[in-house]
Formats: sequence, structure tokens, C-alpha cells
Amino acid sequence: MKNNYAKIAGAFLVGGAIGAAIAVLYAPKSGRETRKDISKAARRMKEGAVDLVDDAIENVNDFVDDMKEKTSDIIKRGIELSEDAKEEIINKFEHAEKSIQKQRKKLMETLRG
Repeated sequence: MKNNYAKIAGAFLVGGAIGAAIAVLYAPKSGRETRKDISKAARRMKEGAVDLVDDAIENVNDFVDDMKEKTSDIIKRGIELSEDAKEEIINKFEHAEKSIQKQRKKLMETLRG
């Protein structure tokens, strides 16, 4: 959404600059007035470009902040998942060890038997 805003703003700036340049070149004015108009148009374009760059930088910073937050959440979830998985594996090994001891005891009783 923000990216679309930047594209639309850029398109308006470029269109405005082209329109201003055409209007200035075809206007029946003196050279001094034309240069003054060109200077004003250039100043407006510069201000618009600065605003556009500022918006783009802000959008990139927001994106980076979002990615940092999401990455942090993923790492946190991974740590929690690995702790849960570790506990589950330990429980399974303990259960398996008890089952093996139980079967060993039955086998020994059968062999003595």
C-alpha cells in the first residue's frame, strides 16, 4: 500500500514537472520571467522530490523495523519450540528406558524360571 502511494506521488511529480516545463517554454514571456518561472518550478520539483525521498526512507525504515520484530518473534518461537521438543525427547527416552528395564526384568524372570 505504501509502495503504491510512493509510485503515485512520483508519477504526479514527474507529470507536474513535464507540464510545468511545457507551460514555461510555450508561455509568451520575457527571458527573465521564463528563467524565474523555471527556477520556481525547479524549486517545487526539488521540494517534491525531497518529500518523496523522505517518504521512501520512512517506508524502508518501517519495513526494516517490521522485519526486525518478525525475526525476533520467529527466533523466540524457535527457542520455545526447541525447549518443548527437548523436553518431549527426554520424556520419550525416559519412557523407553523404563519399558526396556521392564522387558529386561521379564526376560530375566523367564530365563531363571
